[in-house]
Amino acid sequence: MILEIDAGNTSLKWRWRGSAANSVRGPAQLESELAHASRPEEVLVCNVRGAELKADLAAWTARKWDLQPRFARVARVCGGVRIQYPDPSRLGADRWLAMLAGYRRANGSCLIVDSGTALTIDVIDEGGLHLGGYIMPGLQTLRSSLLRNTEIRLTPGNGEESVALGNDTGDAVRNGTLFMLCGAVRAALERFEREMSRLRRGKGRPRREHESPMLVLTGGDAALLKRELGREGVPVVPDLVLDGLEIACAHPEE
Repeated sequence: MILEIDAGNTSLKWRWRGSAANSVRGPAQLESELAHASRPEEVLVCNVRGAELKADLAAWTARKWDLQPRFARVARVCGGVRIQYPDPSRLGADRWLAMLAGYRRANGSCLIVDSGTALTIDVIDEGGLHLGGYIMPGLQTLRSSLLRNTEIRLTPGNGEESVALGNDTGDAVRNGTLFMLCGAVRAALERFEREMSRLRRGKGRPRREHESPMLVLTGGDAALLKRELGREGVPVVPDLVLDGLEIACAHPEE
């Protein structure tokens, strides 16, 4: 058995490889849930919470199983994906792992959107080159920031959360922030599609519909984004980062 852990900004997900993931608040709850677990062959970790959590997890696995976890480290080339960052260590491990898994799923050009505390958008061309990305506040972060910095007081909304025009302050805030993020994803996708078309024309290749980049969604608000984006066939992959862990550890550096 291989234990895989995704230590994100607000929650910690874990699974035995091949099974569904579980979500907990932090290391103490993880230890409780795995109190009677047998010793795994390996413990693989994506950690974006910093050095303290890394030390806590390493101490726990050493104490419990006499085992040191393997922490994902961004490699310039891995799983067919090539990173252009001058310093690859400046790229978040969670974004990188999501890209590895998304690119494998798409088997070509793709746009990976992870919607959690932050919303990240990463663009990979058909040859596996990471063209770059965007990082912006996620849905709840946007709303919290707006309420903290204004006199707006959020009241229960009158309808289902959507991108419809709001006729109540609560609806206007909820729908407006969702509208912002949907607009950002649409704009990134359209920009990428235009760039792909330009490059194909430069190579004398006609644009074909099936060559459009695949949009892959993950994160806590992925299902909501998918519904409001209204694009057919868009996969929502809840455990994309954990899927990337398997790829990264199988191909640590290429």
